[in-house]
Amino acid sequence: MKKLITRLCLFIIPVLIYAGACIFIDAYNVFHVNNVRLTDVTPNQNFIKTKYLLQNKSKFNAILLGSSRVANLPREGLPTETDDGRELNWYNMTYAMGNPAENYDTVKTLTDGGVKLDEVIMLIDEISMWKGATIGLDNPIFTTYQTYEKSPLRFYYSYLKLKPVWRIIPQIFTEYKLGDNNENKKLFYSYGVDIENTKMEIGGSGDMPEPESSLIYDGGSGVIEAIQNLSKLCDEQGIKLIVVTSPILESTYEMAISNDYLDFLYDVAQVTDFYLFSGINTYTVGTEYYFDASHFRPLVGLEMEKVMFGDEEIKNIAVKKAKTDMSLVEFGCLVNKENAVEVIDNLEQEINAYNRK
Repeated sequence: MKKLITRLCLFIIPVLIYAGACIFIDAYNVFHVNNVRLTDVTPNQNFIKTKYLLQNKSKFNAILLGSSRVANLPREGLPTETDDGRELNWYNMTYAMGNPAENYDTVKTLTDGGVKLDEVIMLIDEISMWKGATIGLDNPIFTTYQTYEKSPLRFYYSYLKLKPVWRIIPQIFTEYKLGDNNENKKLFYSYGVDIENTKMEIGGSGDMPEPESSLIYDGGSGVIEAIQNLSKLCDEQGIKLIVVTSPILESTYEMAISNDYLDFLYDVAQVTDFYLFSGINTYTVGTEYYFDASHFRPLVGLEMEKVMFGDEEIKNIAVKKAKTDMSLVEFGCLVNKENAVEVIDNLEQEINAYNRK
């Protein structure tokens, strides 16, 4: 009997130590929802942020949804009150590759879980037109909160099976040492973004970078149905939904158009109105307004917010600043069923003229 107990201990103790190490290191922060450690490994923000809002149901009543690009819509440019005068407290649900199918699931989960939302902004881009919801447990960065809901045990076990990322241990201890002085962590829990997403300076100008890769739009991702479902859900819940397109750097924009991005925009207009910021304008032809071929800088995000939420004078100034000699579509034009054909025809003329210059 003693030998059996000894053997069990020799087996169980190392397993417990290893499991403890996995939980402590927790590169994707699924075991540290209320105390994230912001290392160089991308955390599972879909899970963390959804769980955080469900644990703090009355803290926020307005959210931003979309890919990592929506992180660059600054808090200071967002509306502070609803149309009927109630205070708005915003949280940015941004995460890499976020898409309308997952955005719908997020709003459904939050409202079903007792979070009262008054306003939702969803940013769509060329990724949206082909990226569907992540299903299953294969990618620890993108596994959704809804996958966790189906089986919490399987969800957490999938992370315990991962090899610990030992190299981030020094970063974890640095995070702990910062304690209450960790400004990045404070920002994560107050608005959901990184400090880099709050800096208003522009970058250096340079050659147009290689485009961000894109896949063809064929409707297979279910994106239009997801946007339609989100619009319907928001109507049922009394939530004001604002849909907006990302400004897309010209090289990436051209690739998107070759993959039928304009057809995607037309289809979106059939199910909801949206503000259009992609096209040829001051920002999309200037590399200094982008971090890379994908992400516009917060300064551009602030100009977008001026168009959407500023008074008439502020809006007109922002629109004028964005206009170039080749612009045929107004920066932040509101697209709907009635004007979609005209707008998209002008977008085609814009890009053709730009390529002929």
